[in-house]
Amino acid sequence: MNPKVLRLRDLKWRVGYSSDECDLVSSFYEPAMGTAIRYHRAVGYFSSSSLALISRGIQNLYLRNGSMRLIASPVLSIEDRKAIAEGYENRGKVIEKCLLQYLDLERLTSDEYYRLQLLTGMIADGLLEVRIAVKEEDDGSLNLYHEKVGVFIDETDDYMTFIGSPNESWNGWVGNAESFALHKSWDFSGKNAEWERDLFDRTWDRRRDRVPVYDFPSSAIDRLFERFPPRSLDRGGKNGFSRHQHKHCQLIKMPDWLDGGKNLYDFQKDAVNSWLDAKGRGVFAMATGTGKTVTALVASTQLVHEHLSRKVPLLILTVVPSSDLVSQWYDNAVEFGFSPVCCHAETSNNWPHFLSAVLNGLVDGKDDDAVEMIIVTADTLVTPRFKEIVRLYEGNTLLIGDEMHSLGTPRRLSALPNASYRLGLSATPRRHGDEEGTAQLIDYFGEVLQRIDIKKAIELKALVPYRYEPILAPLETLEAERYKVLSAQIAAILFASSDYDDFIGRANQLLLERVRIIGHTKSKLPALRRIAETISDQNFNLVYVAEDVHPIYKTRQLDEVVKLLGVDLNMRVNVYKSDTSRNQRKTYQEMLRDGRLQALIAMRCLDEGIDIPEARRGFILASTQNPRQFVQRRGRILRRDDKGGKTDAEIYDFLVVPDETPPKNDPTFQLERRLVGRELTRSLELASASLNWRDYPPDVLVDVMKRYDLFDFLADYITPANWDEGGVNVYDEERNGS
Repeated sequence: MNPKVLRLRDLKWRVGYSSDECDLVSSFYEPAMGTAIRYHRAVGYFSSSSLALISRGIQNLYLRNGSMRLIASPVLSIEDRKAIAEGYENRGKVIEKCLLQYLDLERLTSDEYYRLQLLTGMIADGLLEVRIAVKEEDDGSLNLYHEKVGVFIDETDDYMTFIGSPNESWNGWVGNAESFALHKSWDFSGKNAEWERDLFDRTWDRRRDRVPVYDFPSSAIDRLFERFPPRSLDRGGKNGFSRHQHKHCQLIKMPDWLDGGKNLYDFQKDAVNSWLDAKGRGVFAMATGTGKTVTALVASTQLVHEHLSRKVPLLILTVVPSSDLVSQWYDNAVEFGFSPVCCHAETSNNWPHFLSAVLNGLVDGKDDDAVEMIIVTADTLVTPRFKEIVRLYEGNTLLIGDEMHSLGTPRRLSALPNASYRLGLSATPRRHGDEEGTAQLIDYFGEVLQRIDIKKAIELKALVPYRYEPILAPLETLEAERYKVLSAQIAAILFASSDYDDFIGRANQLLLERVRIIGHTKSKLPALRRIAETISDQNFNLVYVAEDVHPIYKTRQLDEVVKLLGVDLNMRVNVYKSDTSRNQRKTYQEMLRDGRLQALIAMRCLDEGIDIPEARRGFILASTQNPRQFVQRRGRILRRDDKGGKTDAEIYDFLVVPDETPPKNDPTFQLERRLVGRELTRSLELASASLNWRDYPPDVLVDVMKRYDLFDFLADYITPANWDEGGVNVYDEERNGS
């Protein structure tokens, strides 16, 4: 592999981009910033959060000694315009006042704060210049300068431009429906590109009579530096990074917020040490919300330091199940000093170019202390293109498998490289119903080195305590009759089948229909209404509903819950579906955090990889019997939110239990007993670490357990450790009395 300069014309670009067809940031913006060495941008207005949004691209520009020019406009109020109308000498002061006020308005996350420190670092190093433009009217008054032009220029002086929709703001790039045409200097659209580049240059150089342009006030720069102290990155030389030279040789260190590791829990430090002692092989089985990602990055950092000291290149390959998790891993990795390359379908067709570039640097680079990180979805990992590029790298590799259970399919297992170091992460490493896949995963990653379950995590204050409320939802008459018919048909197929695969093949549709009856049970809606009426003024709710439609009534539980909460109870809700774009999902999460939404309603999309620590109340209307799913959902609700003052959480679990019990000699008794047994098994697991465990089970469930003779059935799930000292073992009492 021979390194060459990566040019804008080497990548695949669309004629235009629309936010309803792709992710504007990952499909267009980041690839362009990853290739250009100069970026010129004119926008209508901007804010500190918008600059944080684009700073992922800015970081890549920064590391290559690239430069940026930004023209923006202040949002002038009616009072501001009146003040300006008093005389020309007031213009600069009024504009300065507006900018200073606007810089202090927004609430930012720790990640956005970090990114803005990089931005002020660019300003301090002279790599980012900002000017302020306004539109002058005939009467001398000023209005908003609202042109939106972007110019990307690479080191060969090829350039491409866009003009139109998106402002440099969160809504501009993510929230709104936006689109723009792309023009390139090297193809048929070259005349358009030339005109748009000239338009920016004329504005920047103050060559437009009706568009006054001012230098960014020094007081505003001071305010930026005060709020976001400049953070510099090593550029050039031994510890620099040049994407076009395929070098990425940076010194990785702990982020400042860890401050030598004092913000790590002891169990996280123990996990890292045990992994290092095991020569870089093993699994962290840590409950959702206990910081698996940070722990893995700390472990990675220790390995990086060791490789840098020996001047040995290292590739860190992180495999995650979804594009949402790619984004979260990227943001966390950046805080540790990495600059990852992300590879998945939503990063457009350009990721192979960047992947080849970083691996070229590791293979052909003259420096021996190169470190690269690649973040890839499991679906992309198995593609021929990805495997073809990665197999050419034969150096030291750390493979991190996040939610490692998702890698246990034969196709994904076969795609895992023969990595020198391996780290598996999961709250539930075992694959439900797949002992062979589980064994192969453990064989690949190594033994479980650290195990932190929910109860331990709550004791360690890594998660918040919670109350668990089981809600009974009986099958109605038609549902119960259909359930019995399906169960009888399934039993007949099982009896006639030669093996398990044969049974599943013949009974699959019947099994799915039976699952849908349980998930869509009609009585769940009035039960949800009774609870929701008491909390209709509360925020931070997550509601998990059934997939597909009701097998009998053909209704969608998702639609029914939206109507119940959003229309009948007038709550602010929105849906979170598989076809909801990644950008829109981010927007919904932010709206739930700041109270613009009271509830998110989802099927399975909130199970893995979503971090909403503000969530305080969860409603599980439907769940599979796979323990991983309801354990993940519980973890979503229990994450700490120290800034928001969250002290505890609530989980409402809707259990399907028939109102009446058939005689024990009736064939349907055993069918219903298995159904109720599965529901109560989940209930026991969710209740076992709750604040109100000593009051569990409530009388209504004790009655159900008596009716279906379930004390022996559930005995394996009951251990003395489930009760505090002096607690009453209600199961033993009831078993003896039944």
